[in-house]
Amino acid sequence: MNEITAKKYVKAILNGTDKSELDGFLANLQKISDAFALPKFQSIISIPTLKIASKVDFILSLVENPNVKFKNFIKLLGENKRLELLPTIYKELKAQKAIIENVYLGEIYGDLNLSENDIKALEDKFSKRFNAQIKLESTKDNYKGIKIELKDLGVEVSFSVDRLRAQLSEYILKAI
Repeated sequence: MNEITAKKYVKAILNGTDKSELDGFLANLQKISDAFALPKFQSIISIPTLKIASKVDFILSLVENPNVKFKNFIKLLGENKRLELLPTIYKELKAQKAIIENVYLGEIYGDLNLSENDIKALEDKFSKRFNAQIKLESTKDNYKGIKIELKDLGVEVSFSVDRLRAQLSEYILKAI
């Protein structure tokens, strides 16, 4: 339900801003979204006795020189008691901006340490394959092998050491 509501706000932001304003919105929302990761910040925002205007002012204090549209946006969220949607709105706005610019973000999971050159080579190959600019971020994980996820494109590519061993064993058994 929160995602649907967030998408409506994102659609309104995209219709009401130009590219430079959109970049400003994203930068401001990123700062606020990062603050939502802190439990103390979440507890302050969720205090029911604290006035909405105080919560809005507190959130706006995290951002340097917010423009009028951004201030009004935060005030609107406050009035509708939807300030907790800010991280979801940030993620959705970031995804929509990537789609508009034909830039897609992906994750690399695995227990391997990939160098910057390896990540760049993967980005280039995926970019050519999908005719879009692909940006990959590496995440250390317990996955034995490597898995690349491009959620916005609906693509997942994986190479599992365990699966390779199982297939190799199966092949050897069939050959005998």
